[in-house]
Amino acid sequence: MKMKKNLSLKKGFTLIELMIVIAIIGILAGVVTVSMKSSVDKSKRASAMTSAASVLPELVTCADDGGVASVPTANSDICTGVAGHANADWPNISAKTGWNYGATNGTLAAGNYVFCLTKTGESPAFIKCSVAQSDCSDATSCP
Repeated sequence: MKMKKNLSLKKGFTLIELMIVIAIIGILAGVVTVSMKSSVDKSKRASAMTSAASVLPELVTCADDGGVASVPTANSDICTGVAGHANADWPNISAKTGWNYGATNGTLAAGNYVFCLTKTGESPAFIKCSVAQSDCSDATSCP
C-alpha cells in the first residue's frame, strides 16, 4: 500500500490575505482619525463657550457697582472705573482653544453688553455672549 502525501494541507496565511487585512485596518484607522478631529474641534468650541460664559457673572457685578467693561483682552481686568473693586481677569481662551476675542457692543449700564469670540475656518464662526441673556451661544454674525 502506497502512502499518499497530502500536499493540500495549508498552514498560515497567503500574502494576499495579509494585504487585505492590513488594508482594512488602514481604512478603519483613517475613519477614526477623521472622527477624532471633529470631536477635538467640538470640545475646543465647548471649552471656549464655557470659559466665556464664566465672565458673565463678573460683568453683572461690575454693572451693579457702576463700572465699565474693559475691552476683552486675555489676562486684563474685566471691570474698570470702580475704586476698590476686586477684579477678575478676562480668561486666556485663545491659548487653550484657538478662539479669540472679537467685537463688543452695548454697555453694561444699559444691560445690553455683548462680546464675541471668533475663529477662522469654524462654522458657525462666532460665539456670542450676552449679559442680558446671561448666556453664550453659537452665532452666524456678531455686532
